[in-house]
Amino acid sequence: MYIEGKITVDSALFIEETGRIAESDYNKIVVNFKDTEIVDYNGLSVLAIAFKNITNKGGIMKFCNIPTHIHELLKLSRLDLVFDIHDSEKEALQSFQTSSKIDKLYLRRRFKRLDLHLSVKFIDSMHKKSKMSSGKVLNISGDGIYAYSKKTFTIDTRLNLEIELKKNNILRLQGNVIWLADKQLQPHCYPGMGIEFIDIANKNQVRIVDYIDKNISHRSNIN
Repeated sequence: MYIEGKITVDSALFIEETGRIAESDYNKIVVNFKDTEIVDYNGLSVLAIAFKNITNKGGIMKFCNIPTHIHELLKLSRLDLVFDIHDSEKEALQSFQTSSKIDKLYLRRRFKRLDLHLSVKFIDSMHKKSKMSSGKVLNISGDGIYAYSKKTFTIDTRLNLEIELKKNNILRLQGNVIWLADKQLQPHCYPGMGIEFIDIANKNQVRIVDYIDKNISHRSNIN
């Protein structure tokens, strides 16, 4: 399947089409994102529903040629650890030869191995009576975080964030909820939410990127 343009709330046709294919004798699907311009937070739900429908019917869905900015959005929602993503269409097609239950077990293990467990506090910035809640950052990039927390907010809620990169080193930012974890797709990080940073200052973004680089280097040296 080749997707062009935008994947938004109006992209229900994608769910219908993948469902139609799943009902036929074709249960292995490669979705090529080469000409996809935008996937918004409603589009994430469209992809998740289609992926879940195919998996529930015993099929396999793989994604390929995902543009960098869309890949970053998948990282924020931690869907990059759920979807089977490949660099090229050729690679995705070849991978069908090795797809098995082992692949699913590997994905489950990846959830645990990538956990960061940074402390984060957040509060709804639009409501004065809102109370501060806390959680754990399981994924962080220069664009946002994935926060594991019993307290979640509706999509498009603006939050004030306090992220503890190091002990007594608090980073205060603003973010927007773009994704709520799916219990079936993401059992190891449910409940939780993907939060995109809003109007982040360059110095704060540099602090986050430096933190990520240092921790990646540290883990590489250990391995």
